[in-house]
Amino acid sequence: MKIYKRSLNIAVSCASAFLFIASCTSSKYVKPEVIANSTKTLKTPDWVLNPEIVLEEGGNFIFIHKMSLSGTSRPDACISMARTQAVGEMMKYIKNSVTSSGQVEDLNASSDPSMSSLTAFLSQGNISGAKVTTTYWEQTMEADDTGVRPVKKLMCAVQVSIDKSTLERQMREAINGAPGGNPEIRQKLLDAQKNFIDGVGKKESNDKSSN
Repeated sequence: MKIYKRSLNIAVSCASAFLFIASCTSSKYVKPEVIANSTKTLKTPDWVLNPEIVLEEGGNFIFIHKMSLSGTSRPDACISMARTQAVGEMMKYIKNSVTSSGQVEDLNASSDPSMSSLTAFLSQGNISGAKVTTTYWEQTMEADDTGVRPVKKLMCAVQVSIDKSTLERQMREAINGAPGGNPEIRQKLLDAQKNFIDGVGKKESNDKSSN
């Protein structure tokens, strides 16, 4: 009986030790690790880590678009897809920001000609001067949903840049381009798009000045 208990204790101890070793071995995959990137530094650039989607840089409106694919995908394919989607995603972001602003959301503006004109302009992506200026990709090793098995992932990001004054002018022309409609709604839209453009970069500037 004593021999059986001793054998059982040894078996339990060995099993516990094995689980501990397995846990230690797998824990290194829990924290994401960059294993390759386009800059060859294995360090994610600050602009990619920045939680802000829109920034201001040298008088330019900067929109950041990111996407993730399976780790087996090619980085150049990921960048190509991101470049294709970026301007459209930027226009969608601007449309949602302007049309849901405090200046507009309380008005019954959905069928107003000025709102329809602005929405069509932003939905169709008929914007000039916007271009992808910066691209980045990285492959990371991360834990799967169980937190144990390592999986490779691919992320890429692009910056779309357009002169702020050019963007504001095109949006203003779209709002004023449709005749008729409610003058109050038209003015509210003009105020909303101006406040949106003027607000880009202000949060970042305020954060820096408070540090």
